[in-house]
Amino acid sequence: MKVKTALLVAVFATLVIANQALAATSSGTLTVTGTVESSISLTVESAGGTTSGTGTAAATSALGSISKYGSAPTGFTLARGASNWTLSSTVGVQVDKANLTSTDYTLTAQLGSAPSSGVTWKLNGSTLSDSAATTLTSTGTYGSTGSYSWDVVVADSAAAAAIDNTINFTATSN
Repeated sequence: MKVKTALLVAVFATLVIANQALAATSSGTLTVTGTVESSISLTVESAGGTTSGTGTAAATSALGSISKYGSAPTGFTLARGASNWTLSSTVGVQVDKANLTSTDYTLTAQLGSAPSSGVTWKLNGSTLSDSAATTLTSTGTYGSTGSYSWDVVVADSAAAAAIDNTINFTATSN
């Protein structure tokens, strides 16, 4: 019985080894290529008005109904002049960088469309237009929120209508 058991174990072991020797294998490779590119990111961090979307590149500021003799919108001050009135606030913009040796950036702003007649949009004291970008800073510091004065000047002669517009910011690494 011991001989038969030993023989059966030997036969079984031979079959297992033979089966493993006949097993098929295959291999393959994956070649990975890529290039790290430098990048910057611009976010609007704050603005006057009822603001949504801060911390993104597409924030919205709702001023509601505004008038020379009414109250200033949230986050704004109102100055009444002899022939116009000015809403003043600030806009906070942050630019971050990755994989870039640049030490600073240039930030510009431009209106998305022509302003309503009798309405002037200003950032840092410079009048914005829809035809050319205005430089806000040529030495912006990455990773910190720059604060820019924002004024909307409305002439007393302006029509009672929506003054909606978009301020397009562009950051360019130096």
